[in-house]
Amino acid sequence: MNAAPAAPMLPAFMKAAEKHRERMVQFLLLAALALLVPTMTKYLSWADSVGVLPFKPRDYTLLTVAGAWIMVTLNRPSICPPAFLMLIVPLLRVLDAAFLQRFTITALGDHSIVVMTLISNFLVTFTTVLCLSAEPWRRVAMWVGVCVALLSAGGVYYEWLGFRSFTRIPGRMAGFPEDPNDPPIMICLMLSVIFTLNPRFWWNVVLIALVSPAIMLTLSRSGMAVFSCLMLCYILGNLRQHFMGMLLMMAISVPLAIGGVAVLAQTSTKVGIVTNKDTVDRLKAIYELDFERIKSPERGKDLQDGWEAAGKKPLWGHGTGAGTSVWKPHNQIVSLWIDIGITGPLLFISGLLLLTFRCFTCGMRGAYCLVPLWLFIPCSQILVESPHYWFAAAVCSNLVYTGRFRLVIKAPAKSQATPHSPLPQS
Repeated sequence: MNAAPAAPMLPAFMKAAEKHRERMVQFLLLAALALLVPTMTKYLSWADSVGVLPFKPRDYTLLTVAGAWIMVTLNRPSICPPAFLMLIVPLLRVLDAAFLQRFTITALGDHSIVVMTLISNFLVTFTTVLCLSAEPWRRVAMWVGVCVALLSAGGVYYEWLGFRSFTRIPGRMAGFPEDPNDPPIMICLMLSVIFTLNPRFWWNVVLIALVSPAIMLTLSRSGMAVFSCLMLCYILGNLRQHFMGMLLMMAISVPLAIGGVAVLAQTSTKVGIVTNKDTVDRLKAIYELDFERIKSPERGKDLQDGWEAAGKKPLWGHGTGAGTSVWKPHNQIVSLWIDIGITGPLLFISGLLLLTFRCFTCGMRGAYCLVPLWLFIPCSQILVESPHYWFAAAVCSNLVYTGRFRLVIKAPAKSQATPHSPLPQS
C-alpha cells in the first residue's frame, strides 16, 4: 500500500534532471560564444583599438576563459588526445618567444607585449579545443561556426555600405580584422565545420548565399580559390541526393556572380577619381580565370626570400616572430621553419597527414574540414596563431578519433567479489 505513490515520481525526477542538463548546455553555449566569437572574428582587438571596450581585452579573455572551463567541467568532458597534441606547434612558439627570446620584436613597443599576445592566443586556442571536449560539442561547434561566419561577413558588408572603414588596403573590404585576406579564411573554415556537422542541405545553401558576397568584396585571390574548391567539394558530395537543387543553384548563382563582379568593377576600382590599378588587375584576373595573373609576383619574391632565410638556420630557425615580421613568406610551412626550425613544419605536417589518413579510413568523415586546413597553408603565415584554424582541426579530430578519456571527480566504487564456498569433501 505504501509503495504505490513512488511510481509517478520517477518521470518527474528524470524530467528535472533533463532540464538541469539542458540548462548546463545552454550556459556552455553562452560561455563558448562569448569567448570564441569576438576572438575569432578579431572584433575584440578592433574594439579595443578604437576605444569601444570599457575594459581591457586581457580581463575579458581571462573571465570568459574561466567561465568556459567551468561550463566544460559541468558538461561531462571527454578528452580527445590528438586534438590537443596538434597544439604542440603553437606551444613551442610561445615557449620560444617567452623563455629563449631568440628574436626580439619591438613593433608593438616591447617584446613582452608580443609574448603576452602569443600567450593569450594560445590560451584561447586551448580553450577552443577544450570546449569541443564537452558532451554537447556538436552544438557548440555549430553555433560558433554560424555566428563567426555571419559576423565576419557582416563586418565586410558594414564597411562596404560606407558606415566605417576598417581595411588597410584601399579598394578592398576587410571588416574587423583590417586585413582583407582574413575574412575569407574565417568564413571558409567555419563553412567547412558547418558542412561537416549539419546535414540539412538547404540551410547550408542559405548560409552560403549570405556569406559568399563578403568573400568577393575582399578581393582575396587565395580566399576565392579556396572557397571555390570548398564549394566544388560540397557540390560533389551532395550531387547525387540534390541533383535538381544543384541545377537550380547554378542557374541562379552564375548570373549573380557575373553581375557581382561587374558591380565590383564599377564601384571598387576607384579611390575618388583615381583608378586603383591593383583592384582592376585582381578583378580582371578573377573574372577571366587567368591563373598567371592571379599569382602575385610580390608574394613569389617574399616566398623566395623566406626559403633563403630558412636555409641559413634550418635546424633551429631564427626565433619566433622572424617568419611573420621580417621575411613574411605568406606560407605557413616556411614561416614555421624560419621561426622554430625544421621541427615545427615536421610536427605540423605530421599532424595534418595523420588526420587526413584517419579521415580516409573513416569513410571520408570530416573531409570538408581538410579542404581549408590544407589549402590555406601556402597562402597564409598566421594559421598557427589563429584559434579558428585549430577549431576546424579539432572538429575533424573529434569525428575521426574515437578514443576518449573522460574526466571524473570520483571513481565508481568497485563491487566486492563474493568468496567462493569451499569444495565439498569427498
